[in-house]
Amino acid sequence: MIWVKVDFHSGEPVYQQIAQSMKGDIISGKLSRDELIPSIRELARDLKINPNTVARAYRELENEGYIYSRPGVGYFIKDSDKKTMEEKALEILAKEMAGIVNIARNYQVSRQKFTELVMQSINSAYGGDE
Repeated sequence: MIWVKVDFHSGEPVYQQIAQSMKGDIISGKLSRDELIPSIRELARDLKINPNTVARAYRELENEGYIYSRPGVGYFIKDSDKKTMEEKALEILAKEMAGIVNIARNYQVSRQKFTELVMQSINSAYGGDE
């Protein structure tokens, strides 16, 4: 079962929220190769949104190589190797990091203090001091 949460007040288009949520689940391995995902109508009904919104998210996911469709059957998670998934994860992380770095710079946090904060976060998440 796919758990997609949307925030109608976030300012981010709902179709992008759906696509991002599914990308995260695919990259993290929560969704695996050839796994059937909800139909457009089913997900639209569950989220109480227009089916066109889900269709747009699915088109984006399909165009980016995350899912594929089998007409009359449904949408499935595409087979991607670990290296491809890591590259996609790094793309997403790079975008997120750029935003975080800009926030730190706008708050006039020094490079040294910001680097220390990043290292603390890494050590907290991964454990230990490497």
